[in-house]
Amino acid sequence: MSRRAAWLLCLLFALPVGAQPEPVRVQPAESLEVELGGESLRSLRERVRTLGNEGVVLSGAAADDAFLVSEVEAGLAALPPAMRRFPGGPLELVLHPESSPLGMGDGSEARPDWTEEGARLHLYRYAPSSERRVTLRMSRLSEVESEQLWRRRAVVHAVVRRWDEAREWSQTVRWRRLSGWLAPLERPLVWKEEARMDFAGAFSRARGQQSASLDLVTFAEELFVPVESLRANALSEDEQVRCQEFSKSRALAELVESSGLGALRGRGGCPAFDAWGEKDQLSHFEVLLVAATGRQPESLFGHLLLRPVWREGAQVRGPSFERVVQLVALTGMESRGLDYVVKGMTGAYQTVFLTGTMGDLTHEALELEQRTVRRFRLRLTRGEEERMLERIWELERRGYMGYYFFTDNCASALLFLLNGVLEQERQVRPPGVLWVLPTATLDALAKVEVVGKEGPAGPLLEMIPDAFESTGERAVRADTAMREALESLAGRVGAQELSRLLRLHERLQAVDPDSRREAYVALPETVTQVFASASPANRSEVRDTLHAYVAHVVRVERAAVDRMEGERLAIERLRLLALQTPVEGASEAGVRERQRIFEREDVLQRKLAVLDRTAMFEEALAHAPRRPPTPEELKRLVLAERTEAAFVQATEAQGTLSDGVFAEVDPVAFLGADHRRKVAAETRWAAAALRESGAARTVVSVGMDFPSTGEARPVVSVRTAGMAEALGDARQHGFQPSSELRVLDGELSLEPRWGTPRVVSTDMTLVGYRTLQRELPQFRDSAWDSLGWGAEARVTSDSERTLPYRATVQAEALLIVDEGARFSRFTAVGVGGLARMNWGEASMLPAAGPRVSLAHRTGLPGSGANAVRVEAAYAPTWRLGDTHLTHEAGATLQVEWWLGRAGPFGVLLTPRAQVRWEGSFAPRSPHASLSPSAEWNVVAERRLALGLEMR
Repeated sequence: MSRRAAWLLCLLFALPVGAQPEPVRVQPAESLEVELGGESLRSLRERVRTLGNEGVVLSGAAADDAFLVSEVEAGLAALPPAMRRFPGGPLELVLHPESSPLGMGDGSEARPDWTEEGARLHLYRYAPSSERRVTLRMSRLSEVESEQLWRRRAVVHAVVRRWDEAREWSQTVRWRRLSGWLAPLERPLVWKEEARMDFAGAFSRARGQQSASLDLVTFAEELFVPVESLRANALSEDEQVRCQEFSKSRALAELVESSGLGALRGRGGCPAFDAWGEKDQLSHFEVLLVAATGRQPESLFGHLLLRPVWREGAQVRGPSFERVVQLVALTGMESRGLDYVVKGMTGAYQTVFLTGTMGDLTHEALELEQRTVRRFRLRLTRGEEERMLERIWELERRGYMGYYFFTDNCASALLFLLNGVLEQERQVRPPGVLWVLPTATLDALAKVEVVGKEGPAGPLLEMIPDAFESTGERAVRADTAMREALESLAGRVGAQELSRLLRLHERLQAVDPDSRREAYVALPETVTQVFASASPANRSEVRDTLHAYVAHVVRVERAAVDRMEGERLAIERLRLLALQTPVEGASEAGVRERQRIFEREDVLQRKLAVLDRTAMFEEALAHAPRRPPTPEELKRLVLAERTEAAFVQATEAQGTLSDGVFAEVDPVAFLGADHRRKVAAETRWAAAALRESGAARTVVSVGMDFPSTGEARPVVSVRTAGMAEALGDARQHGFQPSSELRVLDGELSLEPRWGTPRVVSTDMTLVGYRTLQRELPQFRDSAWDSLGWGAEARVTSDSERTLPYRATVQAEALLIVDEGARFSRFTAVGVGGLARMNWGEASMLPAAGPRVSLAHRTGLPGSGANAVRVEAAYAPTWRLGDTHLTHEAGATLQVEWWLGRAGPFGVLLTPRAQVRWEGSFAPRSPHASLSPSAEWNVVAERRLALGLEMR
């Protein structure tokens, strides 16, 4: 008997063999009968008939290939027994002599995988694949084992496809949400079915990227016939599909079980994930909102992150080593120019899921960017929390999606992550189609009512009134505390000593860091003398007050050094990018490097899997060439060094006092008390603040107009806004109360009457921004830093005007006359200018002029939304071709009163009185009627309206 015939007999009777010979290829039946013998051939025919009785028909050469028959049997055996009785009628397998990667078709006309409307599956001679995801997992298999693997997977592919067609598993939310499958026209510009996940490594093989159905069946191949089923040591435990694809494995198992086809075995232990996840110590998950600074409008929209919170276990983890999940676009070291903006809006960057540390977040957001981070708790069940850990694990490795600033950003990425773990196929829909705002996403999450692990029902998202405070915001709070501490010393210490401390305090407010450094040198001696001047009965309280004062002084100086460090890094970036020299960290290179690192789990566990973008940049700076700094840049770099020297001196002064007069003060108790005061203040604010942001607002108003000519008339107004948050607004999900942002904020006023209502006026603010946030005295580089500012672009129409249509651009500086805590009360005077285009049916005239304004808000008792607002403005404008000025004045008095919630809706009442006047003080020309630009008529209008907003 030949060696090949002996191998075949061993294979047919499942006898163990030591070697892995080449598989038998298709050959004529007569030759096969000679080589196998009559009895063996009859056995093969019987096995083929048995497969036919089970619904699998092997035709032609497939029926004569003993190797194929054995692998078809093994493939069916890999499925639960109930799944082997598949629907859809007989399944015919046809074997072709041509080769194809993995021995399967690719859907083309040359190599079809299915014909006869899914009744016939085409197989080909096995050839290796060039797909990286496939070859990585098969790298330890022999050629024979690889062919066995894919013959078995072909059977699984065919059977699962039949079940999917019958039960529509791939069309369920449970499956489609995992890769982000979108149906045609489900979103704008989506013309065919496609997945938001665009990384080939996120799919079992390339065919899986073509549809949700192929995604499911190709994953089923890998799940039911894993690589380790051919060779136990082919993959480490952590690299096996059961330890890499938790979500897909669970989803497919639940679909099979819910169809009554049996239960799949559990995943078992996954050492790397189990050590990383620490699910027994997991407390809860938080959504973090990196809020706006108030001064930089580019940061207004905020940034969302996810934070898993663990209870303290046997292994103590410091706060800086706690983990956060960043949902960011990898932009690398690219220049922040027009090209950067275009790429961010057109999907040229990739959104990735990064597991970083609180230390990274603190350094980047709280220190360099000076942005406070608000915290919100997710009300998840215990099962959802465990799924969230698994989802983070797998998305960090394979979660790559195109980044689009308006629609596919950190907010949509958070929803993608969260929707993949919610039970009972619950989904949180994006808060918009053309614009997905982080703050509006918080609104959407808070509107979902759930039952968490604690039991009672409540919103999916709840605010935690204990934000991670930026060093800049902490400095503002410290500045107030310093003044209060100095005021409390009056009468308890010597007047001369207190006067000396007050003079020193003035020096500590200096803009020049050298002046502050000299004051810190004198601080220990001055504080010691003040303490010594206190009476014995007051010494304990005086010591605590002085300790608090010094601690707050150092906090302010810490904010100064952090600000300058941010400036230094920005200058270094400009110096580096100016040479246009390729550096490590470009966006495409960064994506490829991450994908390479996460390919092999055994290699990954020996590396640091945290990507600190600031550290990457500083490392690139250490080796890359840079241009020399400009004179202005050099000045700022020197200032940064001097500021750092002042901070060092401040900490040395604090250390000297801690070893001296403050030796008996408990610093831990001071920090605890300070934190409790901060939390108490945030709790009071959050309890009174509106929950919703200013996104997607609609206000309906009814009232009366009193025009300068004619009778009073009723008016109905509808105001809608993509975003409308006013100065002083107290909103848990909103921006800073010091900032105002309006985007696509428009009002349409109609006069109701029989037939079609008449349009009275329209008013659309395309974009408008104002801020009252100012820098602390020691941070002010110019007079501009002591002022607020504002700008807007606006289009209006009014049928009463001779030229009814206007487009206006205006800007102003704001002088803050009065302000309260969190700007619940303020008065600001604005001085600026405007440029305008007036037009009508016959002419178009530009105009320009100065503008002054008044803005006032007084908070009312009750909700933080309750307030009285006054807005007034005056602008004398000169139109091209006119010999006079046109004077415009207007004022609005509005009361905002929160009525509470009616079921899921919140109700805000907004009564408003409005006055507008426009005209000229020049004498009327007898030829005025000949020129439409000579608008001598005075236009005056008064309006009383009652508005109602429901959110």
